[in-house]
Amino acid sequence: MSLAGASRQLDTRNADRSAPKDLAHVLHPLRVQEAVRSWLLEDTPGFDYGGFVVGENIATAVLLCKGEGILAGVPFFTAVFSELGCTVEWLRHEGDFVKPVSKVAYVRGKTRHILLGERVALNCLTRASGIATYAHRLSQAASQNRWHGEIAGTRKTTPGFRIVEKYSLLVGGISTHRNDLSSMIMLKDNHIWAAGNIAKVCYSIQWYWGNNA
Repeated sequence: MSLAGASRQLDTRNADRSAPKDLAHVLHPLRVQEAVRSWLLEDTPGFDYGGFVVGENIATAVLLCKGEGILAGVPFFTAVFSELGCTVEWLRHEGDFVKPVSKVAYVRGKTRHILLGERVALNCLTRASGIATYAHRLSQAASQNRWHGEIAGTRKTTPGFRIVEKYSLLVGGISTHRNDLSSMIMLKDNHIWAAGNIAKVCYSIQWYWGNNA
């Protein structure tokens, strides 16, 4: 993609694995804002020389899809430009399958602000869409083969970018599993080897966390 100018038990075995349209509601707005600000500051830690050149004329940029796949990362893309005082008008929904070459969104605002957020926003969107597209393929393969297990991601994520990558898995229709080490108690061979044996590991866990461990 590029910029041009009441509770109940549910049987989920045959459920639609596509992402719901309001999936962005799982994201904490302050967490997104914190991440976006750090990305923008990383990309422009000092002077914005390009922005000085182009000035503050109001412009409209077009987000184009140049490769087919699942659209993901919409909340982060929007948040980047919102932080810079720009607006985004989406022509497609997150989770849609998009094909090239097609218009996906319009970004409006000051020229220097659009260019200031362009690379950060595109990096988020393309990375997220790539992950969601692959996740969707896995989800489809499971459905086509009538496999009812859970496909889940791991913690093998890009440092500082986990929120985007985990969110993209959801858009693609698969589970995030645990988001971090604190999400659940999960011990592997390394823990057992380091502790001495599995009995010591189980004793330690139950001593701290009781029978819920």
